[in-house]
Amino acid sequence: MNEHVKILLEETWNQLASLALREKQRIGEFGQRSMLQVGIHDYIRVGYRKGKNNWTAGNMFVEIERPFSWSDSAYTWEPEVDVEALTDEQLLQEWLPAFRDRLKPVFEEDRWGAQYYDYKLEVGLYVERALTGDTLQHTEYWINERKRGVLREALDQFITDKVQTPPPRYPKPLDLHFFGQLLLNPDITERDTDRIIELCSRMDTKLQSIPKLRAEWDRDLLWALRTWANEQYLPHYFNNSDSYSQEHTLKPTTERPAVDPKEMELLLYAALCMGRESADERQKYLEYAAQIGSDTATRYLKEGSGDVESVRKNAYIVGKANDILQLIEIKLLTEDEAAYREALTYICDLVRQGFPREYKLKLGSKSKLLLPVKGLAKSPLHRFFAGALQYDNLHPIIADYAKLVMKEFSWYNDVEPGEKSVMPGTYGVLGLGLYSTEYFPLLTEYMQLVDTEHQMAHNSYIQAFVETHGLEPQLVPVLTAILLGSGQSARPVKGLADHWNTPELIMALDEQLAALEDYQREQLLYLICGSESKQKKFLQQANQLRAQK
Repeated sequence: MNEHVKILLEETWNQLASLALREKQRIGEFGQRSMLQVGIHDYIRVGYRKGKNNWTAGNMFVEIERPFSWSDSAYTWEPEVDVEALTDEQLLQEWLPAFRDRLKPVFEEDRWGAQYYDYKLEVGLYVERALTGDTLQHTEYWINERKRGVLREALDQFITDKVQTPPPRYPKPLDLHFFGQLLLNPDITERDTDRIIELCSRMDTKLQSIPKLRAEWDRDLLWALRTWANEQYLPHYFNNSDSYSQEHTLKPTTERPAVDPKEMELLLYAALCMGRESADERQKYLEYAAQIGSDTATRYLKEGSGDVESVRKNAYIVGKANDILQLIEIKLLTEDEAAYREALTYICDLVRQGFPREYKLKLGSKSKLLLPVKGLAKSPLHRFFAGALQYDNLHPIIADYAKLVMKEFSWYNDVEPGEKSVMPGTYGVLGLGLYSTEYFPLLTEYMQLVDTEHQMAHNSYIQAFVETHGLEPQLVPVLTAILLGSGQSARPVKGLADHWNTPELIMALDEQLAALEDYQREQLLYLICGSESKQKKFLQQANQLRAQK
């Protein structure tokens, strides 16, 4: 072996071994582990990059995590030898076999710990050439058959114990992450679309009664399906024009393989599942499927599933609905109570037929009415319910609609996901709470259900509520529910502390505080008063008022 090759090999190995020592310590500090994970690391790339300003000032590097396109996680060092002087032949035929001879036993025999390496390892060599402008790139994949067998057995056991068995045998959240990946990993399971869909549907059903765990599963499954579509399936038919946005352009017909019906079925399933998070993403992947010849995708995009009433026309409205795109279109032919009644009735009928409650509304109306609540998106859905709320006779229908669609961890698709996102039913319930005390029980139910960790658009509702109804002792319970339903980012309500100015109000508040948990009392007092010093002053004044009773 060339002496310089030998020096470079020792340098590389020392760097990798030193890095592994630190990684072993970090891995040893991990807490709970999944039965569906046999190791952490599955990637190594060693190489040389020329200097940016001075090509002779290059550095060697080693990566043990796949880098993002916008970051560099490599560990670098200045080599003792001139890497530019080493030929591709020397690196590939001398350095690489020697490096392989050292690393492979470590990988196959778990010499750095049982959890260090996964069952599969991607090994890469990357060397930039300053003088020629060429780059040496080599990649190979190693499989630890023993670990792969262990993983297959663990997956089969997990399916038997945690998927196919009835409650209360539930999976752990960490297991869900790996389960979705392994179902779509051709190294571990044979591609069987029917079985994949059947097992995923079983998991959907099993976790339905545990919303937080079901939400975890949704995220993990969608990540796995999205990864499969973007990295395994779509590249056969599309060129990826932007790795970050995952936008794809169709390849010429001569460069595309024949479409496997079962693979297409899995792509359609993936697209439909993506609608759980984003109707726009669902539409995008259905459009990909349609471009490569799926008649089903074309029908979905044009007509929906066919399971709901896609069109309703009468003298008052023209309504259209596509449940696959989660889109309802309403054109009001008359701007009056009758038109809003017909539109509300159509939407309620759709939801009862199984239309997704997380929909987007396209509205044809001249009305620009909005609720007097800061922070709410000025979307067509908002305008529609603000218009319908004008008519007292429609309030019972709006309340019935809200009861149909309210669901924790669900969101209308009327805005981009973010701080303006709200739970289905929000606009109707908040409006009813301002119009009539009759709907305070519904408003309270909404506030107890809303996701305070992620929804914040309703934080200013308390101000509109107090401005509308004032503050009387009989209103304190619902006001308490509103404050406790505020998002975690909510700030103290300006001027609210000044409203507690009678013994009756203080006694009503005291009764509410007594029934709350400690953390709820802290939240309530913070939103009413603000800082601890202001809370102390408020409580002192409250005690003085209480003494007058």
